Amino acid sequence: MIACPYSMIPTLPVMALDVSRWRDVIPPPVRPWLLPAGIALVALLVVRALWRGVARRIRRRRPATIHPKLAKYNVDHAKLDRERRKLATRIAATSTGTRLAGFRIVRQVDAVFVEGHRTPEEALIALKAATAERGANALLNVRTERSAAGRCAASGDAVVAAPLTKPPRPPGSAGPPAPD
Repeated sequence: MIACPYSMIPTLPVMALDVSRWRDVIPPPVRPWLLPAGIALVALLVVRALWRGVARRIRRRRPATIHPKLAKYNVDHAKLDRERRKLATRIAATSTGTRLAGFRIVRQVDAVFVEGHRTPEEALIALKAATAERGANALLNVRTERSAAGRCAASGDAVVAAPLTKPPRPPGSAGPPAPD
C-alpha cells in the first residue's frame, strides 16, 4: 500500500454561480414579474398548508363515518357488556347437567350458542343474555370451549324453570297429593 500525500489528490473545479448569465436566459418583459410570481407561489403554498391543517382539525372533531358493510363491527363493547350483564341477571339457574337443583323444568325453549368472546366468563355471560332474550330463565347442559384461535364459545339449552315450593312427597306416603 502506497501512501499518497494530500497534494497529489486532484481537485475538481468549483463552478461559480453567475447570476448575470441566468438573467440573459429570461426575456426582459418577464423579468419584473418573477419576484411577485415567486412570492405569490410561496404564499399559495403556505395558504394551502394552513387550509389543510384547519380542514384536518375540523375532520378530526366529527365522528367517523363507517361504511355500511362494516357498520356491524362498529360496536361500543363496554355498553354491550353492560347490557349483557343486565340481561344475564334474569337467569335463575345454570347447570352443566340435565337437571336443575331446586327447580322443575316447565318447558324447553331453544338450544343457544354464542362464540367469539375473549374469556370463558364473557362467553357464559353472553350465553345467559342470549337465553334471557329468548324468554327462558334457566340453562341446562352448559359447555364452554376455547378455539384454536384463542376465542371462546359457550352453548346450552334454554329452559323455563319454576322453583320448587315444597319438596316432593316420597312415593307411597299417606295424605293428599302435593299441589303442582
